[in-house]
Amino acid sequence: MTSAIVIGGGIAGCSTAYSLAQRGIAVTLIERHETLASEASGNPLAMLYPKISIKPSIQSALASQAYDFTINLLNNLPKHIDFFNACGQIQLAFNAAEQAKQNELFNIEYLHKNNWFCDFLNAEEASEKAGIALKTGGIFLKQAGWINPRLLCAALCTHPNITLQTNSHAACIESSANGWRVSFANGKMEAAGFEAKSVVICNANDVKQFGFCNSAQITPVRGQVNFFAENTTSQALNTIVCSDHFISPAVDGWHSFGTSYAPNDLNAAVSVQDTANNLAALAKISPQIAASIQAENLQARVAWRSQTLDYIPMAGQLLDEEQLRKTPPRYNAQVTNLPWLQGLYINAGHGSKGMITAPLCGEIIACLVTNNTLPIAANLASKLNPSRFLLRELGLKQLANSLCA
Repeated sequence: MTSAIVIGGGIAGCSTAYSLAQRGIAVTLIERHETLASEASGNPLAMLYPKISIKPSIQSALASQAYDFTINLLNNLPKHIDFFNACGQIQLAFNAAEQAKQNELFNIEYLHKNNWFCDFLNAEEASEKAGIALKTGGIFLKQAGWINPRLLCAALCTHPNITLQTNSHAACIESSANGWRVSFANGKMEAAGFEAKSVVICNANDVKQFGFCNSAQITPVRGQVNFFAENTTSQALNTIVCSDHFISPAVDGWHSFGTSYAPNDLNAAVSVQDTANNLAALAKISPQIAASIQAENLQARVAWRSQTLDYIPMAGQLLDEEQLRKTPPRYNAQVTNLPWLQGLYINAGHGSKGMITAPLCGEIIACLVTNNTLPIAANLASKLNPSRFLLRELGLKQLANSLCA
């Protein structure tokens, strides 16, 4: 049986491991913490809805296809009702710019035909759908909902072809006679010869710890989410409601709301100011719910998203940076002739939409590993390649736009 190692036990790592395992590959998933989904994927709830765009773009094309893929994946996992609820999401027309955008979207015909997409609601209709009073209408995304990330990651990793290796910090990746060798900071498993044909790096903001990923232009973005215990005012809420922040329905007795956005802020402490800002944003969505929250029933969690410079995830096979810098190719070189690192891949840099984009990116990598047809067009997949930043730095933008090996 072909083997693979996946480094990182968040949604990117778990979904990649699942896609590989589905193809008969024996996967070892390495996670440095005791449990899966302990960092950015570790919030009690994640909101699953696509970003709607008026103009076509790489981000919007990826978002729509990834959203469809993730919805289909979730609905086909056993016992998915334990970790996924398609409660719907209302994107409020909360200011003039958002209202203008929604007016333009209303005139785009395909949005009305797409089976996952939207209804356009006035304030009264939106209030009825949400179960609470709302000042404005907005777009209702029918199949949007919430996910319990930890339960989802656990469900993905119950596949019989996946072996979990937790409490293990992957420190070094080296080429070996059989493909690649992964060694650990504490020496764990090293004597047993921990090797595999392929390695997929899915450790978010820490991808640069491996020298192969030095060119990755990635930024940690601090986000603080707050939670409060449901009460008689809030318990009527039955959909996700968003402005530039969000609030979720109560799940297991708790609502999630937020979130803050602070690039390169590495402060792990809960911020009083962020809590105040999240509460202020909630008050604009529902002043009644904001006023009903008791301080003793308010909690918070801080985590760091992994965001690329161009806001597009990294998913694909890596090029040999040392060889490229030593002997740069011509601008019109054949992609197949570039110095690919056979069997070495990345799935990272998903920002705030990892629950949508990471599973599709895991599927892309599994198809590359097994030489199967990609789930998206090759020209879109090429835009995701992690070595695009390196080629741009070397002045090879044309090659950077065609990196689907």
